[in-house]
Amino acid sequence: MPDQFSVDPESLLRASARFSLASVELDAALARLRQSLSALGDVCGDDEQGHTFGAAYKPNVAKLDKAIGNLVQGLGGIGDAFDVMTMNYLGGDSASQVRTK
Repeated sequence: MPDQFSVDPESLLRASARFSLASVELDAALARLRQSLSALGDVCGDDEQGHTFGAAYKPNVAKLDKAIGNLVQGLGGIGDAFDVMTMNYLGGDSASQVRTK
């Protein structure tokens, strides 16, 4: 007999909550990071060495900020997808039944 497929809707909902919470927590951490970096002002200085350092530092800060922001959205999207998957699974039985008048 082939392996059977089973779904535990409660575990999907727990997974959804964990991903959603991780998204919220990472978003809060990103906000704190942005605030801390902003409070530092221009950390590169206005001399030749500062400009050289800033030319490498600032683009990398922007890339990291964007990557973390994408991760926040991705984690939230995974949480939402688990919710949708659960609702679709739970509604599947009733939707697949033949209705007669």
